[in-house]
Amino acid sequence: MYTVINQRKPMKIEQKQKIFDFLQDQIVNADFRMKAYVFDEDGKRRLVRNAFANLVAHVQNFLENKSSVRWITMYGLRGAGKTTLLAQLYEQTKVENKKKLFLSVDQAVGIFGVSLKEILDVYEELLGVSFEQLTEPVFLFLDEVQYDEKWALLLKTIYDRTNKVFIFATGSSALSLQASADVARRAIFEKLYPMSFTEYIKVKDQKSETEGLSKSLQDAIFNAKDAKDAFIQLKKLEKATQQYWVDTDPKEVDRYMRYGTLPFMVALKNEALVYDQIKKTLERVISIDIPHITQFASETISKIPMVLYALAETDQLSLSSLSDKGDLDISRPVLTSVLETLEKTETIWRIYPHGSHVTQTTRQPSKYLFTSPAFRSMYFNFIGNTRTRENYKGKLLEDTIGLYLNRLFNGKPDTSVTYDSAAGGADFIVRQGKEMVVLEVGYGEKSFKQVTATMAKDSVHARYGMVVSERPLECDETKNTISIPLTYFLLM
Repeated sequence: MYTVINQRKPMKIEQKQKIFDFLQDQIVNADFRMKAYVFDEDGKRRLVRNAFANLVAHVQNFLENKSSVRWITMYGLRGAGKTTLLAQLYEQTKVENKKKLFLSVDQAVGIFGVSLKEILDVYEELLGVSFEQLTEPVFLFLDEVQYDEKWALLLKTIYDRTNKVFIFATGSSALSLQASADVARRAIFEKLYPMSFTEYIKVKDQKSETEGLSKSLQDAIFNAKDAKDAFIQLKKLEKATQQYWVDTDPKEVDRYMRYGTLPFMVALKNEALVYDQIKKTLERVISIDIPHITQFASETISKIPMVLYALAETDQLSLSSLSDKGDLDISRPVLTSVLETLEKTETIWRIYPHGSHVTQTTRQPSKYLFTSPAFRSMYFNFIGNTRTRENYKGKLLEDTIGLYLNRLFNGKPDTSVTYDSAAGGADFIVRQGKEMVVLEVGYGEKSFKQVTATMAKDSVHARYGMVVSERPLECDETKNTISIPLTYFLLM
């Protein structure tokens, strides 16, 4: 006796032949297709994202039998560069083309109307041997696997059938939540964030980071004993920091915050086209990614752009006031579900008020930042706004600093990023264990007033406070505070 888990009818011979021909074409022309991701218009090899080296090391260790890792799932914000990174990994993996398959699952499943399992069954026949009988390594590069609802079970099955297949899979952030405990024990989940400033410059201008500087800056800014210690450490890094900026146009900072966090935007020269592409990216999140996570009514789906626009206007969001707005006409429970889903797609990041817990209800509003400032920038520029330019730039700066804090601290054990919801409170409170660092961001000569107000609270056990702005590197030992130029912070 056995259980039937797939009620699909057997493939017709003609359909199977079409898939066979399709896979052969994918293999034969893969090198040509990957060139656009690997080389620039002048035929020069593009510099790669920071995550690339670690992923290549997994491949090399697998080929040399030095590691048991043979399944990696990359997830993250749409537009963060997962497909490009996957293509670069494909090109770097030096095995016979027949032994590595790059497959856009959304395209293949959509064209042929079959499952990923049926496609890989045909690939086994193309190999001329079953996965169990493989004697040499085979690599599967599977892009957008969430388009097959049974991707997790299928890949788990292949993983268990053989130790000769290495699986790379990409998809939405929901993958990490949907995967079963069995999958979690087998796969490594790698989150790909929007680009840092140094990654942006590397991709755009082919300029590499200063080796070791990022880690040294992180330690100085967040792991110092007090403000004086942070200042001393940063002074030692002053020459290396200034040297990086010698041949880097300061205007790139503004471009980076407006759209440079998304890799696919870097090559576009027309800014109007940039924002149009970002708008289309968000539309795909709403129309494609969200329905894969939650079954909202079509009326609710149609209101999500208005919710995002409301977030672009203000980051501290009162659910009751927003749900009561006449133009939204959306209940608070549905709005809560919409925001939670937008978090799962990595579109926004919720920052709780200090003193609350993620499982507790708080009367103070949460702060919602865009995981890429390019999204907020698109709303300001494409739709228009009534804010002054300085306020607009200030919100993009807060999203940018939030992106760095998200990458450095979000999800780490015994660590949190919150904010002071009181009037005049600081933008961020970074907690590591029982100790905290208070952080305020802004343009111009930003004062320490908000930082010191937050540090004075009994519930805030701050090692020191900092202001990230255009102010020079300075330390106020009496207040245990330090001003850190944005030019330092961006190189972390």
